[in-house]
Amino acid sequence: MAHCPNCGKKLHIYNWKQNCPHCGINLVYFNSNEKLLEESEKTEIAHARFQPGVDRAKASTIGSLPAIMRIVLSVLPLASLMLPLVRLNGPEGSKAINVINVYNLINDTGFGTVFGKAFSGNTVFLSVVMLLVSAVLILVAGLFLMKSLGKHGRKINLIFDSVKLALAVGSIICFSVSDIPSCLPDYNYTSGSLHIGCFVYAGLFLALLIYSQILAVKGLKIKHSLCLIGGIPSDEYFKMVDEGVSELEIKKEMVRRLTVMQEAVRAEAAEAAAKAEAERAARK
Repeated sequence: MAHCPNCGKKLHIYNWKQNCPHCGINLVYFNSNEKLLEESEKTEIAHARFQPGVDRAKASTIGSLPAIMRIVLSVLPLASLMLPLVRLNGPEGSKAINVINVYNLINDTGFGTVFGKAFSGNTVFLSVVMLLVSAVLILVAGLFLMKSLGKHGRKINLIFDSVKLALAVGSIICFSVSDIPSCLPDYNYTSGSLHIGCFVYAGLFLALLIYSQILAVKGLKIKHSLCLIGGIPSDEYFKMVDEGVSELEIKKEMVRRLTVMQEAVRAEAAEAAAKAEAERAARK
């Protein structure tokens, strides 16, 4: 059975009106201001805890020129795949192979067949699979760049960059030791050789690995957004809570800060109004 929050007397099921039958207080709007302030404070606290993550993500990606350069360096390997990666030779001449030709090979053969041949020891298809996985990791690692300034950001970047480089180098090695006629019996190729694209691809991964670690050592500047909790900067608010300052004292400080802010807004509005009035008088 419910009780009146004001007088504490019991409320029966037939007391359906919004006013307490004993003290007359409006049950719907009782302590509404306090509840509104409490909800507002909770929202501001949640925002203050979430905002630093946003600030770190921004600093990791577009917050500075070094961060932007890292993004560019991260996607450049994809562009390098358009360069000739290998050259295949046959009776009808040689053919330069880039990522478009690799895609056509996968599309014609099928993903299942490509992976099946790769894991059965066909080094050409193993080279293709390594190249494919490394390209996919470029996109996945790009998403984790936003967390590079987090607690484990440096380790995550190091792992991704190292794996991508290892896959690119592994792809080069697998192709270089391949017996082209036996690995590609359905194609009339007699031999193959590495081309500039594969070295550029691996070289960009190495450059990214080094550059990312340099940024991790030097650090990226984070521009922290100001978050207010009841008019108190969030870092001061959390410090007061950690130091065990009573809720009443915190509320008093909030009132003082909000009063100062309100007076500043009023002074600014009065100054703007006075300036506008002076301009109108001057025009007359």
